[in-house]
Amino acid sequence: HLWEVGNGRLYNLTLTMGEDTAESYFGMRKIECRDGFFYLNGKAVFQRLVLDQGFYPDGIYTASCLGELEADIDRSVAMGFNGARLHQKVFEPLFLSLCDKKGYIVWGEHANWCLDISREAAYQNFLPEWCEIMVRDFNHPAIIGWCPLNETQMNQNPHFVKLLAAITRQYDTTRMYIDASGWAHIEGLTDIMDLHDYEQDPAKFAAKLAPLTEGGTYNVHWHAGPHHVMEAKPTFVSEYGGIRWAAGETDENRVGSWGYGKDVANEEEFKARFKGLTDALLDNDKMFALCYTQLTDVEQEQNGLLTYDRKVVKADAVRMQAIAKKLQF
Repeated sequence: HLWEVGNGRLYNLTLTMGEDTAESYFGMRKIECRDGFFYLNGKAVFQRLVLDQGFYPDGIYTASCLGELEADIDRSVAMGFNGARLHQKVFEPLFLSLCDKKGYIVWGEHANWCLDISREAAYQNFLPEWCEIMVRDFNHPAIIGWCPLNETQMNQNPHFVKLLAAITRQYDTTRMYIDASGWAHIEGLTDIMDLHDYEQDPAKFAAKLAPLTEGGTYNVHWHAGPHHVMEAKPTFVSEYGGIRWAAGETDENRVGSWGYGKDVANEEEFKARFKGLTDALLDNDKMFALCYTQLTDVEQEQNGLLTYDRKVVKADAVRMQAIAKKLQF
């Protein structure tokens, strides 16, 4: 029985040594990346992911109970997503275990925001921690890929990025790898060309991505530099959307908060923009994965599909699912 998306088939395992006994489980599955597309057990799978930063209002990085961890997965699936990009946080094994059981695919990351990779201290701290992460989480079937860096300027220290890739690939030959998500890639290091784009006009968004289908290139405008372009090959838009919607909030609460684009006023406005942006990806035959920003509001970020306390669902789950599942392999 193979482990599949939406069906976390697992085998119970009992380990015994002398009088000591430990209970565990394992799952069997095969990951491949061929011609830029993701295959699980030989079947192409389109990754419909949501960005999950794992924040909770009553514990910040710690959920109040196991039920809250499980509820976030269920909320995501109800809205049409089949996994998450676990973002800028090393998630707890309890959460990963739930992903295993539910067949919920995830990417493993480290928290590197504001890390200056040009400093020697970056080697001293980040590399040992990343090795610990892989050792601890290697056996979770739900983790389909590693991406240790996010929005990193490669010219700061390309040797660091290459060493990190070599260590990761040497330790784990079974998963996909992205050298750094979002801005720039070093040739030969990444299995996947990924980019971040928060364009809020669906027509402009589609036009920017159109050259990928025609053998052209996509220009990365942000901090990667003017000469960095994405090649015309299967692509993962690993951050998009982030539609600002302060649902149920007062003007006072909006001070200092942010999201992308002009606020939407109601669910209809949100649905129209979300559908337009998502269709631009699903209608592009060079797309093999997407990741919407984000599952919940986080501290000052008011661009989630749910409020920070999870009490207000900003969009009807059934309608969301219909949009997100437009394309299925």
